[in-house]
Amino acid sequence: MPSYRTEEDALGKKKIPRGSYFGIFTQRALENFSISNVRIHPKFIKMLATVKKAANETNLKLDFIEESHALAIKKAADEVIEGKLSDQFPLDVFQAGAGTPWNMNMNEVLANRANEILGEPLGEYSPVHPNNHVNMMQSSNDVIPNTIRLTSIELVFELLSKLDALERTFSKKSMEFRSIRKSGRTHLRDAVPITLGQEMGAYASTVSRAIRRIKESNEHIHRIFLGGTAVGTGLNTHPDFSSLIIERLVEFTGFDLSLAEDFIEKTQFMSDFQDLIDAVASLSLDLVKINNDLMILSSGPKTGLKEIKLPPVEPGSSIMPGKVNPSILESVNMVCFQILGSRTTIEHAVRSGAMDLNVYTPVIAFNLLNSLERLKEAVRILNDLCIKDIEVNEKVTEHYFNHSNAISTLLSPIIGYEKAAKLSEEAMDSDVPVSELAISKGLVTEDEMDMILENATEPNLVIIEEIMRKRENDQET
Repeated sequence: MPSYRTEEDALGKKKIPRGSYFGIFTQRALENFSISNVRIHPKFIKMLATVKKAANETNLKLDFIEESHALAIKKAADEVIEGKLSDQFPLDVFQAGAGTPWNMNMNEVLANRANEILGEPLGEYSPVHPNNHVNMMQSSNDVIPNTIRLTSIELVFELLSKLDALERTFSKKSMEFRSIRKSGRTHLRDAVPITLGQEMGAYASTVSRAIRRIKESNEHIHRIFLGGTAVGTGLNTHPDFSSLIIERLVEFTGFDLSLAEDFIEKTQFMSDFQDLIDAVASLSLDLVKINNDLMILSSGPKTGLKEIKLPPVEPGSSIMPGKVNPSILESVNMVCFQILGSRTTIEHAVRSGAMDLNVYTPVIAFNLLNSLERLKEAVRILNDLCIKDIEVNEKVTEHYFNHSNAISTLLSPIIGYEKAAKLSEEAMDSDVPVSELAISKGLVTEDEMDMILENATEPNLVIIEEIMRKRENDQET
């Protein structure tokens, strides 16, 4: 028996591997677009099968397909959703515009498997046909972008779960380190005091703000326009198809979906995806800054700041014994860099739509879904393998707090800017802390200095006024 079967389309005949559920369209795409050997996210394939299942049940309800055919298609779609037949979706992410190869790959697989269930051979496409039945009332132009939407919703949900955990961890660290005084740093130079807890609290707020941005952008992704078909007009569909298929999708996915107001607009413009990747990219920028801060604060261990200790996860050098690097932070940063590149790719794809369709949905899907997946996992390891187990070197932070010349800023409202500046210069030259110099020169008392330092990381003018009033009262008496 030959190892292949022969199928024919308008362009001619092709040999197809005998046991393959995909057909001639997929075979041509395999031959035409062997570029990266990278496939689309597996959740996309499962969601595409979910869309086909929903369309199939809608068509059955509208009485446009025989029940036996519909039941066979449903069983085939369920198998794909369960993760079976995954080797039947081999197409490169760099392919023909609009994702038609993905759509036809699914149509062929479901048609062939449905026919097999009905006792018919592969490749004959009878009684179930990939275009006439599996793709009924659909087009690649609405199926693919809506599948991207549905897959994005699932991945965003998973990402938000990891971000919530990271935000909680930073909040816990903020409380844990709330009394750890340290030198602030601006321009990478000594600055006025801050607590490590305040810095961790700022990180928590940053993640919280990112969560809000992602949620806001994701709201638009929930607007579905299946039934728009080729250009959004709904040609070759039943008037009730769109409202019925969304009911099925809500049932199958549990997502809060709604119909888009303008199907034609959604077919042409992919800016909803741009909004989502922009929010994800903004978070990536913030994470890089946070990670860089943590690398600086943990630098050393002998010749750096070493204010905090990161949990060791692996030996850091092939040549330097005992060296341990901030590997998790470095890895997460590289993920963020990749996402920023993906954002730029999506921007070019979004702006390159022409007339009644944006054909660049495959590259949008690849970059958006991978970004969501990678960031989800990066946030997970950042939280679980790094942030949760950060420790503080309290002796070091307290030393920097006491020896920072920026302490002179706290004295400026009392002794004036010029005297404070001279005090700072003298402290620098003598290597004596500003606080000790100020006390020894009689500029402040020990009690006054204690009050000033105790309130060094919060609005303090009330304390300064209290010190000044006490001085005035002492002079009067």
